[in-house]
Parts: sequence; structure tokens; C-alpha cells
Amino acid sequence: MTNYTKIQFIGYGVQTSTLTQVIPTGTADPYTADATTRAKALCAAADFVRNDQSSRIGGDNTLKVFVAPEFFFRYGGPAQGATPVLDSYPNGDAVLPEITEKVLKPFFQTKEFNNWLVVPGTMFWHRPAADSGTGYPLYFNTVLALRGGVPTELSEAEQEGNRDPASLPTVVSATTNQKQLMSHIDYDGSAPGTNTNRDAALNAAYQQVMGDWEFWRWHAFAVHGVNDSNGDPITFGLEVCLEHMRRLGHRMSGPGVLRHMETLWPAQTREPMPKVDVHLVTSCGMELDAQDGITARVGGYAAICDGMRPGAGAVWPTTDVQRVTAVEASGVRRTNDVRPGPRNMELPVGLQLCLPGQAATPKDSVAIWEPVDYRPCDA
Repeated sequence: MTNYTKIQFIGYGVQTSTLTQVIPTGTADPYTADATTRAKALCAAADFVRNDQSSRIGGDNTLKVFVAPEFFFRYGGPAQGATPVLDSYPNGDAVLPEITEKVLKPFFQTKEFNNWLVVPGTMFWHRPAADSGTGYPLYFNTVLALRGGVPTELSEAEQEGNRDPASLPTVVSATTNQKQLMSHIDYDGSAPGTNTNRDAALNAAYQQVMGDWEFWRWHAFAVHGVNDSNGDPITFGLEVCLEHMRRLGHRMSGPGVLRHMETLWPAQTREPMPKVDVHLVTSCGMELDAQDGITARVGGYAAICDGMRPGAGAVWPTTDVQRVTAVEASGVRRTNDVRPGPRNMELPVGLQLCLPGQAATPKDSVAIWEPVDYRPCDA
């Protein structure tokens, strides 16, 4: 168990709004090879931060939060199969656990990463038409959160809390969740009905997943052994892109998932929703929004890492960290940008996620904030 007095945000800047091929044409088992290559690149980027930038990284009293953008795991080619599924992994519910168990956990669950929480972006995948039960592919966008450090076990109370739908769940090693609302990036609209089929907000086949309370409540969680200076668990909130604020047309207007959970939680538990201490967003084309999105408590933090290709002259990588200073009766948060801003730097050539001899555009980079004071909820 560690009682943290500081928190440090690190964004891994990889352009994910367009496809990037990372494995040579002709590679055997290309989907697994593609995902494995990306997982190893993420590990190498984190290792670069930990080793090459060690003078900028906080000590054992600092929780390091390393976030990659949405679609970090998105198949980049060469082309396989039918056009509508080119950019997604088939049966990613098997691919993601495989790379988690074979690559990510063995790397991050070591003493070197004892004080890290890693959000490796999302995996975009599909259930093939033959297996979906609908006659067409079903698309999913799964986010992963990974506890760094030597593995430990949940206490009996934490295990009971995970079984109790009225309790805040606790992550011991890793957790996943599905993105609720998809955007035009999640589907190309090239075939009749494609938008309806691929958008979870419109497709009835998703309602069993997206309407389930377990789907909702796992957007907020504690992490085993990650406590504030009083020894109380730190509560994290995690959203994927449009889950943060729903402003893509009238059907998606309104507050984001975590903000909406503040109204759902009492109906499910008869208690107010636990206050979110650290609100994390992995995205591709999103920004932190205090009006409808940010849900952290007063004194808490919100952080985002975005993979949308930046415009000319824009700062890269696209990241932001804000601290909540007040919560209005309406739920709107007032925030201040965390200053000083991050130190942004390109990763070495050997750590760029692209085919050998090519260059990522823009260059894969990291954004490292200085450690900031982390105070308990009632401090």
C-alpha cells in the first residue's frame, strides 16, 4: 500500500485519427502481430520516460499516470478481408487479453512500475458477421486500465465490493470497459446501414451491454493499494472520447458518462456517487470540458490525451491537465489549467511507431507534467 502526496501526468502522443501501418506486408497472423507491435511500442515509450527522463519523474510518493490516446490499438494494415473491417481487429475480446497477458502485464507489473497507473488507449475491434448473431459485424472500442507494480491480491472487503453493484469497484491488476458512443471515426459510412450498424448509440444489439449497470459503474473505480495521504482509496473516473461530452448532433447532446452517473448512482445505490479524485479521458478529437464533462471533485484533477492529427503549428502531443476549483449546483466545474505546462519531447527514432525506414507524422512524442500536490478529498 502506498499513500501518495503527489500525482504526475504523462501523455503518450501517437497520431491515431488516420491509420498507420506498423507491420510489413506478408506478416503471419497480422492482427496479433499488429497489436503486439503497438503494445511493445507503448512499453518502450514508458520505459523511455522512466529511464531517460528520470530526473523529471517523481519519487515513490508520486503516482505516475501514463495515458495513451483512443484507437492506439487499431489495425493499420496491410489490408485483410472485407473493406468495412479493415481497420479493426476481429474478435478483439481475445486479442486484447492476449497482448495484456503476454506483453503489458509482464512489462508493467514489476517493481520498476510500482507507482504507475497506465491507460493504453483503446482497442477498436469487431465481432465478425458470422459470429455476431446479427448478420453484420458488431464493432467495439474497448479501453484498458492497468495497475503497475508487483501484483498483489484484493482484500476480502474489496472482493465483496466488486460483487456488490452498490459499491465502488476496485481494480487489482487491470480492467476494461466499452466506449458507449461512437463517432464518424468509428465508422466510415461507405456502405448502406454502416453508420447504424457500427454506432452503439443507434444499434439495438448493443443495448444489453451499454444499458447494463455494470457497464456504467466500472467507469469509476479505486485501484488496489493506491491511496491518498490519509490512507483512503483514490477514486478514478475513465471515459473514452464522446463519453466525456456528447455534442455530436441532438441525439448525443447532454452531459458525459461520468456526469450522468452522478444522477444514476443514487437510484442504484441509495447513496451519492463517490467523489472522483482523478478524471482521465483517452480520446481522438476531444478536449476537456468543464460544462458537461469534467466530473472531478474540488481539488481533484482531470487529464486528457488525444490522438487527433494536429493542425499546422499546433502543439503536439495534444494533452491537457486541469484542476477543479469549484463545483456549481448544476454540476458545472470551474477549473484552472495546471501550470507549468508539460515538457513535450519527441521519442527517439527507434521508438517511433511506424514501419522501419518511415517516419510517424507527427513524430510520436511524450508530454511530461511536473508532479503536483495531491490532497485528500476533505483536505
